[in-house]
Amino acid sequence: MNRLLVPILLLSIGVAWSQPRQRSLQPAMLPASNVVGIFHAFPSQSLDSSQCIIGYRVVIGDLLFRQRGGAVGEFIAHYTATIELRDTLGVVRYARVFRDSVIRRTLPDRLSPEAVANMDTVTLANGTYAVSVDIMQEQRQRMLWQSSIALGSTPALLASASLAFASTLEHDTRICLEPWGGVIPFGTRWVWALCAVPRSWSGRDELTVQARLVRQHYPFYRGEDTVVVTPPATDDRSIFVRPVGAIEPDVQQRRACLALLPSSQLRLVEALLDVRRAIPGDYVLDVIRPTTRDTLHLSFRIQWFAPPVQLFQSRYALAVMQYVLTDDEYRTLADTPDSDRVAAIIRWWQSQDPTPATRYNEAMVEYFRRALQARSSYATATESDGALTERGKIFILFGAPSRVETDLDPGRPGMEIWYYTNAVRKRFTFEVSQQGRYRLRKIESL
Repeated sequence: MNRLLVPILLLSIGVAWSQPRQRSLQPAMLPASNVVGIFHAFPSQSLDSSQCIIGYRVVIGDLLFRQRGGAVGEFIAHYTATIELRDTLGVVRYARVFRDSVIRRTLPDRLSPEAVANMDTVTLANGTYAVSVDIMQEQRQRMLWQSSIALGSTPALLASASLAFASTLEHDTRICLEPWGGVIPFGTRWVWALCAVPRSWSGRDELTVQARLVRQHYPFYRGEDTVVVTPPATDDRSIFVRPVGAIEPDVQQRRACLALLPSSQLRLVEALLDVRRAIPGDYVLDVIRPTTRDTLHLSFRIQWFAPPVQLFQSRYALAVMQYVLTDDEYRTLADTPDSDRVAAIIRWWQSQDPTPATRYNEAMVEYFRRALQARSSYATATESDGALTERGKIFILFGAPSRVETDLDPGRPGMEIWYYTNAVRKRFTFEVSQQGRYRLRKIESL
């Protein structure tokens, strides 16, 4: 990821060593938690029941980590996930409690897109259910996801309940589903959308698929680029049809797979989605039978898990971008009205994007991730925001140093030296004042 920032940083090298511009700032807002319930259903041999995949997915940046007892340099998060399905009378028809933990050698930051998931399989009678996922930590931190699902044999109910996504179609005997539920993570490039339809509805017709944006999540993303079904939906290569059969668990990967078995009743529709230019938002996938114009409308979402918190306060985003902006660029963005500034910041990053064919900007996300980490990691009693310090500046521009040497003997100014033995090939020397301020005094090439 560090390589993505190098072209931007080299362009801004003349600005990098200037003193931070002073601004009066408020704390950045944190986005909401990112819990997703997983629910997919496929018909069972009985016409009045369905085979269901039930589970949850949570971004680890939302979990509370603590130092693991007895283990140096390890952090652990314990949590309990409770999943319930209630029928229309409020009776619990399914309940499962997952007690799990996540262990990492470094403390995950708030912008980490990494997630953990768990799934279960169960057969349920057809009907309407309220689904809830409740994640608890230490009896106080709670994350909740709620939705409803309708199971049945009609084309609309069957297609909606079975909609799922797969990154690859591994072979001809089974398809393994991503643990995403009805959500595609923002930053995904290509994905297969899968749904089951009755043969009585589709016949032997070649089906087509179209995707459309219904509601965008963030006003600062503008443009008409959305999801593209590729190859074109009218091409006979774009939609493949297979039989659908039993659900098999993949315990090691924590996902569920569909075993493809002969069936004269069902068709599994597979459409390859190009989501490189798609923006976060709510979408509808239309499955169309051209001969009759009958259409099934399937809802899904493209969600930005753990977006950069600085985008929710544009003046702070501008403050931490000072290290890569020219003076003219900074003044232009500072003079932009608050309502338009984030969109202007997004456009600036798009002009620096190492992968301009995608909406997801890896360099921007990495830059703001570093800024968030620097904010706390390099704060001192006299410099409350570490992102706006000189150590924070170097960390944001170049990432974590390869090695740090510290000399804080009493009676004389202390020294802290950062070594970058990677492509940066530099040594940065900071002087530590009696008041605890770190000042960059020397930059040397290695």
